[in-house]
Amino acid sequence: MNTKSEKRTCQNCKKNFVIEQEDFNFYEKIKVPLPTFCPECRTVRRLCWRNEMSLFKRKCSAPDHDEMLISIYHPDENLVVYDYKYWWSDEWDPLSYGKEYNFSKPFFLQWKELRDVFPLQCLSNSKATNSDYCNVAEESKDSYMCSGSWKIERSFYSNRITDVKDCSDIKEKFKKLYLNSIHRFANQIKIVNSTGDNIQGVKNCKVCFDANGGRIEDNK
Repeated sequence: MNTKSEKRTCQNCKKNFVIEQEDFNFYEKIKVPLPTFCPECRTVRRLCWRNEMSLFKRKCSAPDHDEMLISIYHPDENLVVYDYKYWWSDEWDPLSYGKEYNFSKPFFLQWKELRDVFPLQCLSNSKATNSDYCNVAEESKDSYMCSGSWKIERSFYSNRITDVKDCSDIKEKFKKLYLNSIHRFANQIKIVNSTGDNIQGVKNCKVCFDANGGRIEDNK
């Protein structure tokens, strides 16, 4: 068991980062090698798959559905993509893509094989009205190119907004307001030995963001 911290150089950005004693203990516990990327670069690598604002047109992959969709998946990607309304319906069998797990094959190889046949919704846009170009959105009305939104109306080109009407390009306006405001160092509620932002009810978690509720422990 390691009893001291160690400084390393990130293989990606070339900046120095520190592996703390508790980090060594954690990696040993879960039987994984020590990181070669710094925490910031590891976060970028983990989140690079998430697409919110780049939209494409591609055909629906559902049986007897060949209409064009607005999707977060590029048409050249060999994936199974359904219209989100059809994806949420009972018109298809959720077990149709099921596979037996093969203990003699690597896990991530099997995960990719499953990913390639698992039906994906073209984008996440539930209960939308005339808001086909919104993604990661719920209850949008007459809005365009908004993401991470909830209960918006007549709003355009904005991200992470809720309960707004008649707004456009407000992330830029919010940035100016944010930079000239006084705000707390982090949003943390009922946490134990944890670091990060927008976290609630977590224990022994380091550099975590937007985590709350349930039993969340020993994560990094």
